[in-house]
Amino acid sequence: MAGLPQPAQAAVGKEDERTPLLSHTNKPQANATAEPVRDNVAYVAEIDALDESDDETRSLRRRRWISLVASILILFFFVAYLILSGVLARGRDTPPKMDTSICMTPTCIHAASEILYNLSPDYKNIDPCNQFDTLVCDGFKARHDIPEDRSSYSTASIMSDNGRTTLRHILESPYPGDSKHSSFSPMRLQRLAASTDEGNFLTMQESYNACMDEATLKSIGVNPLAELISKVAQSFPVGDEAYDTEELVQPEDYAKLSDTILLLEQLEVTSFESLYTGADDKDPDVVIVQAMPAGYNLPSPEYYEDDDTVKKYQAMLEQVLSSLLPTAAAKKDATKLAQSVVELEKKIAALTPPPEDRQDVTKYYNIVEVAKVGQVGPALGLDKVVRGLAPADHIPDTMLLAFPEFLGNVSQIVSNTPKSTIQTFLIWNLIVSYSSYVEATEVEPLNRFNNILAGRDPETKSERWKTCLSYVDGTLGWILSRFYIEATFSEAAKNYGDQIILDIKQQFTTRLSDLDWMDDSVKKLAANKVHNIDQKIGYPTKSPNIMNPDALRDYYKGLVITNSFFNNSLSSNKFSANQTWSALGKPVDRGEWGMQADIVNAYYNPAGNEIVFPAGIMQFPVFSVDLPGYVSYGAFASVAGHELSHAFDNSGRHYDENGNYTDWWTNRTVEEFDKRASCFVNQYNNFTIEGNNGQPLHVNGRLTLGENIADAGGVSAAFAAWKKRDADSPDQSLPGLDYFSHEQLFFVFYANWWCNKIRKEQAINYIYIDPHSPAFARILGTTANSRAFRESFNCPVKEPTCELW
Repeated sequence: MAGLPQPAQAAVGKEDERTPLLSHTNKPQANATAEPVRDNVAYVAEIDALDESDDETRSLRRRRWISLVASILILFFFVAYLILSGVLARGRDTPPKMDTSICMTPTCIHAASEILYNLSPDYKNIDPCNQFDTLVCDGFKARHDIPEDRSSYSTASIMSDNGRTTLRHILESPYPGDSKHSSFSPMRLQRLAASTDEGNFLTMQESYNACMDEATLKSIGVNPLAELISKVAQSFPVGDEAYDTEELVQPEDYAKLSDTILLLEQLEVTSFESLYTGADDKDPDVVIVQAMPAGYNLPSPEYYEDDDTVKKYQAMLEQVLSSLLPTAAAKKDATKLAQSVVELEKKIAALTPPPEDRQDVTKYYNIVEVAKVGQVGPALGLDKVVRGLAPADHIPDTMLLAFPEFLGNVSQIVSNTPKSTIQTFLIWNLIVSYSSYVEATEVEPLNRFNNILAGRDPETKSERWKTCLSYVDGTLGWILSRFYIEATFSEAAKNYGDQIILDIKQQFTTRLSDLDWMDDSVKKLAANKVHNIDQKIGYPTKSPNIMNPDALRDYYKGLVITNSFFNNSLSSNKFSANQTWSALGKPVDRGEWGMQADIVNAYYNPAGNEIVFPAGIMQFPVFSVDLPGYVSYGAFASVAGHELSHAFDNSGRHYDENGNYTDWWTNRTVEEFDKRASCFVNQYNNFTIEGNNGQPLHVNGRLTLGENIADAGGVSAAFAAWKKRDADSPDQSLPGLDYFSHEQLFFVFYANWWCNKIRKEQAINYIYIDPHSPAFARILGTTANSRAFRESFNCPVKEPTCELW
């Protein structure tokens, strides 16, 4: 066992060093090294033979008697200690672990206390093999309530809250000119760079302060939003008489409709199709236009089948429209218009492909000529919209049009819908997107309805600083990330994260070579893919390089920030839309990140073949360089392995080592994969939550398949990586957790990451739309699929329920 000594040896070693030191310090002896070690009884006999009449001899005799008594007392206490230790050890539930020392640093004590608080108080009597979520998380549920302004609360929520507190302090404090936390300290910047850095900071702070000025926002009210609504109404005009006659959309209206869709897209408002740009799946170095189905505003199509929800939605819509429609004639018809908009959305929702198809590249990938898009959906004129959004120096020839039959059907519906309904629908989409930028009674019905949908009290409202912090993070997020990194991250953390992911890669590659169902030719290509995965840790150093003040300033060039919150929001949305569409005609920028550095999350991008881990997720208690390895490997490395496993899930497996969507697996390997994947589908289909009617609502095993495969593969690779690390450098124990072995603690920290509470309404919402299984199912399903877990807890059945990677 190289690296660290056994705990018993370490204790003895310390005593051996301490005793001579005390002896030499308190009573120097000239001949100490020459004097042989003697038996105490013989030593006493020699002293008795000395001449007691000699003063020096008597003095020596007294000193030796004192030494003898001290030695006897020390021996007595040592024997008593050994006896007492044996008695206590026999009284324990489990034998004392003597293979490692206990980490007693503040960080270790904190981590141990968090786990002990989160465990069920009855954790010693709960069966881990069948109720691991209960064992690990019941204490969490008892100790935490869901905040009023949230729909759920979890370990990740706590991490996010800690990060938001840090961000708030940054935004509400002066420029940190004396910061010395990292290599990016302003003290290390050159004078001109420091000036730019402070300018970036003040721009960010001005944006935050404009958002925080509630008094001004309330005095302005809904006026800025009303002006935008008027622009949309003028772009697609409807005469007063049209509200009574219900005149249908005519071919001569198509041009104005496409112009209005273009106007909304420039404001980052989606209408019938979600339009954006991104890497071509089959040519990942090229940016192309992409379109996905949209057109309804309830969370998912299933909500339109619930009469009570639809009734509340329509009533809310009527309230808002009666206040915000641009003309008196429209307001007078608010009841009828609200009903017609809901019916339009209901029709579109019924046509929308299921979410599992919308994330399946084999079903959504469809390249068409832009010129022919107008033929597919003539009423919407998306070809004209796309050309209007593209840069002036680039005319896109082709685009990815997912599910073209959807566009054709929606176009047909629009052409048979009253103009007044279409105008109102477009205005409604604008209101939904921009209502959060105003403080006005006119939009309060929408806020109340959203609260009800999420299971919150209708009148709930987040503290203003939370709203404004999220706003700044979404608009000037890379400047905010620069200061967040300095406050919370370190070079040591980045290096540790890199090492963990390299360990995961190595273990995943090893596991690939051991698979008997994958053909050798595919194994070789798969290993190349793992080797080629680009790992991005902490924060971007390109596009933009957040460690370069000039790069940050240039990145946000053109974004105008003033003391007007609504104008800042408008400017930010236009800026974002311009960034999205200006990428056309350029190579894919592989230095870009899809998440700010403070985000508590991670992702895998198949077209880029990259895994990305913002610094936000590399925080306590999921990750720390100062904790035993089973902590960071159990939690963070499992996340890292999860993201890497996405490269080989039911979707990611279609992309090769360079991110090309291509057919690179043999038929036999595909058949074997599908057979094993179907096991995951069936397994997770059996997990349920309580539905609105009190009946069980089943998890969608097909929708969640990729995430469930990634969970299983991530834990397997992380455990193997940790065991290899532990063999080279054994971990210390954590205080108070000696009931668990280190192997068991690996899984305790994994499951602790998923401890959560969630409102019933939000849980139902996630079943319909979220590709992730409920948290409890992620714990139970993943541990059931882990051979290492079953062996660590000595479960009766060691064979995993389902297994791929």
